[in-house]
Amino acid sequence: MYTKHRFSPWNLALAAVLTLLSAPLWASDPAIVATSVKYEVTLDDKLPAVQDMLISALEARNYAVINQLDVQEGLTSRGIEAHPLRLIEFCNLTKAYRITRHVPDFEMFAPCRLALFEKDGKTTVMVQRPAHVLSILASNPALSGEGKAALEEFDRDLKAILTELASGAF
Repeated sequence: MYTKHRFSPWNLALAAVLTLLSAPLWASDPAIVATSVKYEVTLDDKLPAVQDMLISALEARNYAVINQLDVQEGLTSRGIEAHPLRLIEFCNLTKAYRITRHVPDFEMFAPCRLALFEKDGKTTVMVQRPAHVLSILASNPALSGEGKAALEEFDRDLKAILTELASGAF
């Protein structure tokens, strides 16, 4: 026997929301690249504006900006012409401590670094994924569950920051 199904507007709205929530955050923006090693996004904004947005996003999530290096300026002072390139070093000391108190090898990867370069009027941002660092340190039996969780949380933070940056949420 055939039964006619009725879909209320509420059921349709719920289905739409669930579909959106199940999609990867970067699926709607092809500019974001996520590999096992890095996150990368290219924006139409100039490098100084992107740098300011990234610093604000990092500080909003309790990451300390430790250093900002203008590589182009340094190369120019040595007579080398280069495209705009900046490095931002940052760290969340609490998360880092949750990892390094059992596995001092993590210090080789700290502080973390964002690379920003501008070419043809667009700025590309790249960062090594904490998940990649976790894959390197995972064989160390001293890496605690707390340390693994900190690296996973850190990875989610960076993905969220770059997703927000790509969507213009700043």
